Formats: sequence, structure tokens, C-alpha cells
Amino acid sequence: MAYCALILAGGKGSRMGFQEKSLIDINGRPLISYIVDALEKVVDNVIISVRDRKQAKILGELLPGYRFTYDASENKGPISGIISGLEACDDEYCFISACDMPFLNENVVRMLFEKCRGFDAAIPRWDDGFLEPLHAVYRTVPMIRETQYAIERGEKIILAPLSGLNVNYVEIDDIKNIDPDLRTFINVNTPDELRSVMELVTDVHR
Repeated sequence: MAYCALILAGGKGSRMGFQEKSLIDINGRPLISYIVDALEKVVDNVIISVRDRKQAKILGELLPGYRFTYDASENKGPISGIISGLEACDDEYCFISACDMPFLNENVVRMLFEKCRGFDAAIPRWDDGFLEPLHAVYRTVPMIRETQYAIERGEKIILAPLSGLNVNYVEIDDIKNIDPDLRTFINVNTPDELRSVMELVTDVHR
């Protein structure tokens, strides 16, 4: 069975000085390259959702050979990038990821694809109920449909499409069996988080 992955790279981090998060240098490499490398081990097609052609040109020079899609509408947040990216996906299932998760675990991604069989989505859920919708697998066609409905309702939040989906919520303990430290969820939203990530990457490559 062929799988697809969609990386949402169109946003800028307000707490990171509005710099391009996907291009942040981590140990001599752009942050997004770590996500791409992990996903290449699992999926057949990687799609990168960006704001515009200018951003696609910059990333395309760093990541040649990948398909780029553009946000369907301005000022609608990641939900806009999701719909344009999924419409470019020809596979039944798609893993959707943020662009700032340098420790994305390919074995966790594989497990989420397996957990999605028979469902419209497989989404990690923390013990307090917090969801990880940008580290999750979706059936492409139902997710496109429900995302379109959410946009028509004027809802921008990433969780909006879930109300119409049959979701398998994957408990965090299941993921700990594969990734005990849960590094797969580490992302970069603040300068402090970036410093922590830099330290972890240095430790990993020693």
C-alpha cells in the first residue's frame, strides 16, 4: 500500500521572530530536512505545503525533487495548507506533520499508518486529552471533505475537521513503547526550545 506525507511549512514562528522555521539551521542542516529524511523511510511521496512560489523556490533549492503546494487561502492558518496538500496526494493515507519536529520517529509514523486502517484518522492523544493533529495519519478523501466543510463554516483551527471523522485516538503509552522519551513530538516554537533541540542533536551525533 502506498503512503503519502504532507509537511506544513507555510507558517512563520511568531515567537521565533517570524523567521522561516523550516530553514532554521540545526547542526548545519535546515530543520525541515530532518523531517524529510525520517518520512522518506516510510512513505512513497512527500509533499511540502508552502505559502507561495518564493518560499517554494528557496526550499526547492535545498530539497530538489519534492512536490510543493501552496496555501489554498490566505490567513486561514495550517488548515489552508492541509487542503491544498491533500488534494495533491494520490494515496489513500497521508501523514501530516509540522515542519519543526527534528526527532520525528519513523517507527512511530509506521505505527500510526497501521492504526489508521479501518478509521479516517489515527491521532496521538496525551493523558490529559491533548491531541497531536500535526503528527497524525488521515485517510485522504474524508479529510479533504471535512477540511472543506470546516473552511466553509469559517473554522480555522486544526481540530475543526475531526468532528466528521472516525478517529482512532492512539494513547501516548502505545507510542512510548516505540519512543520511550517521546522525542518524536519535540518541536521548535521558542528560542529556548531551539537551544534544547540543538543540545539534543549534538548529543545524538557525538
